[in-house]
This record gives sequence, structure tokens and C-alpha cells, in this order.
Amino acid sequence: SRSRVVERGRREESRVGSARGRPERAREMSREFMFENDEAVCWKTTIAPNNPLKMHRHDRSRCIVGLQGGTLKKTEEDGTVSDLTFETGKAYWLDADPPDELHADVNEGERDIVVIVTEFKTEEERQAARAIAAKRAEALGKAPFVMPEGWEPPTEKRT
Repeated sequence: SRSRVVERGRREESRVGSARGRPERAREMSREFMFENDEAVCWKTTIAPNNPLKMHRHDRSRCIVGLQGGTLKKTEEDGTVSDLTFETGKAYWLDADPPDELHADVNEGERDIVVIVTEFKTEEERQAARAIAAKRAEALGKAPFVMPEGWEPPTEKRT
């Protein structure tokens, strides 16, 4: 048995097979939540070989960094097929998908593909987050923290 991390840090057990003769089961994609703030949400995704992801879309623009590269075969609803190649150590920008288009992906390689995905929230999402923060601050009786103009982190060692 091995443990894997899925959305928002939850752990889920998954059996992949063993030397005791149990049949192997295809490993699934996993997501490990990294952080979320008013501007973005970030996670690490591991895409196991030969386990197609269901049809989906990406509502936000995103940056993807290849930790362990590979190529995903992307299939659009209309049957159009293309390759998305992520090289280890390289970063990629992908725009949000059109709202009426879905696609599926499959890692046809022999190794996991591991990427860090950072989705950038839409202006509407950022405005909503700011409104919530302002209401919270009003309820607490203090203004949201604002960095003083011209502030920079220390550039010298303490002695």
C-alpha cells in the first residue's frame, strides 16, 4: 500500500499491486495542495502513465512548471488531438480555456509526469476576495494590512 496526497492535503490510500500476486491497478492522477491566496491557487499534480483524465476545462490562466517532464496527449471534444510537452525544469504559460470547450489528457509515456500548477484568479475572484477581507477588517475594527510605501526586506546580516 502507498499513500498519496490529493486536493487540499487529504491523504488517500491506493494499492498498486504487490509481490504477493495481487493484480496491479492503474494508478490515478494525484494533486497535492500547495497554497491559495487572493491572487492564485497552486498545487502539484502527478499524472501516472496510461490513465486518461476525464473531460475538463481550465477556467483560469495558469503557469505550469515541469518537475518531471513528459508529454500529455490532449484530445478535444471534437476529436482534435495535440501534444502538450512539459520539459523538466521549464515553465509554461497556458491561457484559460474557452468556457464551452472540454478536453481530456493522457500520459502515454512510461514515467509519471509531475508539474506544479499555479492558476491565477480572475479579476472577479480577486475583487470578491478583497471585499471579504474588507468586511472582515471592518468587523474586527481595523484596516487590512498595507505594506508601507518604499519598504524592502533587509539586505544586510544582523550583527
